[in-house]
Amino acid sequence: MRHAYLPGVTLGKLYCGSLTLATLEEPWIANPFGPGGQARQGLRRESCIPDGTYELQRHDTLKHPDVWAFYNPTLGVFHNSVPPGLPFGRSAILIHTGNTTRDIEGCVLVGLRHGHIDNTDAVLESRMALEQLRARLGTQNHSIVIRPIAGTSEVSHV
Repeated sequence: MRHAYLPGVTLGKLYCGSLTLATLEEPWIANPFGPGGQARQGLRRESCIPDGTYELQRHDTLKHPDVWAFYNPTLGVFHNSVPPGLPFGRSAILIHTGNTTRDIEGCVLVGLRHGHIDNTDAVLESRMALEQLRARLGTQNHSIVIRPIAGTSEVSHV
């Protein structure tokens, strides 16, 4: 659940059974050509992913081993690549370790708690949080719902 859509960051919580983790994403930036939010191009920032239901698919690369990628083609979010010719959409949006928006390109960071690093919003103890999530989720694919918590202003994703 997201609880703060701020100009420079999106903050939330990830609930997995009794495990609660802090999340951090880039702010929402609409894509005028379709769903999925703005993709990084040149100096343009990448957006957080749209609210919605996703399949979490296993993702394993040298840079991000043993993590999960979000997948929902209706929302313009693909695992490995955006289909050729599609004027919108994003791929390889992952749940992985890091602390601030400097550590992501549209992905979701997890930590044990929110905090600040050099006066910047952050998630803290990210590696420990990801290890706990791995222990809970195992190696299967899962589904996840991303939505604003009650009382939070929802942003338009079109």
